[in-house]
Amino acid sequence: MAEEWIRIAAPATTSNIGAGFDIFGISLEEPYDVIEGRKIPSGIVISEVSGPGSDSIPTDPESNSVSIAAAEVLKRCGADFGIEIKIKKGIRPCSGIGSSGASAAGGAFLAHILCGEKLSLTEVVLCAAHAEDVTSGGFHADNVAPCVLGGFTIIRSYEPFEVVSIKPPKDLGVVVAMPDVLVPTKESRAVLPKEVSVKDLVFHVGNASCLVYAMTTGDLGLIGRSVKDAVFEPARAHLVPHLKEAESAAMSHGALVSFLGGSGPCIISFYDKSSHDGAPIAESIKALYAENGMKCDTWVTGCGSGCRRI
Repeated sequence: MAEEWIRIAAPATTSNIGAGFDIFGISLEEPYDVIEGRKIPSGIVISEVSGPGSDSIPTDPESNSVSIAAAEVLKRCGADFGIEIKIKKGIRPCSGIGSSGASAAGGAFLAHILCGEKLSLTEVVLCAAHAEDVTSGGFHADNVAPCVLGGFTIIRSYEPFEVVSIKPPKDLGVVVAMPDVLVPTKESRAVLPKEVSVKDLVFHVGNASCLVYAMTTGDLGLIGRSVKDAVFEPARAHLVPHLKEAESAAMSHGALVSFLGGSGPCIISFYDKSSHDGAPIAESIKALYAENGMKCDTWVTGCGSGCRRI
């Protein structure tokens, strides 16, 4: 009898979120990848890849985020089997909303389920972060942490690794706008400054601290005022055409704040669901890009749970 197929939904995430570079992340309700797998006698085989950008995704298990993360889980668990994997992308690569992170987290979570959930979720995050390190050129968990754990996540430390998950305020709405631009994570990280001034450090600590406080207390106004970045978004802004114009459009249509999602090109806008509709925010950004001859996909969504079996 053939082994049962297991299907995992791995959600998009937004990371950095103002001053929290490589530290803050939020899981989104949509879009999401679907990672499907079943046990095989040995090895890891990627038998199918579909969805947006699938033609650029490697099927070599040594190069694919899903299989690299899954293999790390199998190794940690001492598993005596392999996995056949099917990948259905819902998150376009080079999007800024954790496409590689969803792949890595989905692969790790799939293997975690197939191994009988022997690892802690923190260990699953680390296995996914290992895949991010291999494929994007740096060990960072700000996307894979919320993708696995859900909610708003804070990485207190990388050595030793410690991550905290907070449930975001229920009225925190999210608009995702993805202009038709590709920004590879490696390229986006390459433009970052190597050092920052004390003035910028103080600015970031103050805003990061207040953002965490606002998330725990549900102060949406303070969330909007605390998503500030004096270093990383300014360094990356030139990679995303019309970024500042898009942020201004979102703000003029009711957003609490609008900012570059992760490494870009996605533009993330927060809004208060109790008093505003996210659709006009999404439409204003889409219209701006249309006026400039560019396509832009949008999602009106919210903060979500982490990887789940479907």
